Amino acid sequence: MRKILAEKMVSAKITATRSVVAVLFVAFGILITAQWRSIPQRVTNPIAPYTSLKDTKESLYDEQSQLKNEIASLQKSIDENQKNSENNALTKAQIAELKAKKAQAGLSKLNGPGVIINLDDSQISPATDDSIVHAADVRDTLNLLWGAGAEAISINGQRVVANTAVDCIVNTILINNIRISTPIRIEAIGDQNLMYSRLLDVNALSDIYRRRADQGLKFDISKNNDITVPVFDGSFGVETGGVN
Repeated sequence: MRKILAEKMVSAKITATRSVVAVLFVAFGILITAQWRSIPQRVTNPIAPYTSLKDTKESLYDEQSQLKNEIASLQKSIDENQKNSENNALTKAQIAELKAKKAQAGLSKLNGPGVIINLDDSQISPATDDSIVHAADVRDTLNLLWGAGAEAISINGQRVVANTAVDCIVNTILINNIRISTPIRIEAIGDQNLMYSRLLDVNALSDIYRRRADQGLKFDISKNNDITVPVFDGSFGVETGGVN
């Protein structure tokens, strides 16, 4: 009887142990399944992220380029509006005054009626002080033209302005520090009749007229209705130095 009871107790222990082991196996299985589900899936197409980033970069570049174009367009519009505003702010009188000042400074080309003077050395007398053209002859002629209201003057294509120096080195005449030689052509725009009459006044240019009569110095005057005086292309700097 005791033997049978002992066998039953062992059998019950075995059954209990098996049940515990079974429960443990089930719990372990559940844990493994949960961990497997929590692992992120591996990327199956490695090209996809690269393509996406490339598309994003190109999109940003396109947007940046578009913004730059818009900024440039707006800046151009601002500049044009500012320029138009400045022009609108000037009255007709101010514009006329501005043009006159530019002409006086030699910053604009002028065309109109005026006179032409040709000065040259004598062709019938030997070279002497009285038979050749001097810088003083050019200066005297310029002073007379300015006094007669000349608006613009050029000498052999050189624009004469307020600070133009007419000098000489030996027998070479300098206009705006440019060497010129005879024949000398002086063109002046302004009151044509007034300038012409002043140039014909023997008393106004007495030395030139005397040498023309005695030595054959060339001094010819003519009217012209289509004279063009070029823009001043020298320097406005003030220089000091001796005059021969």
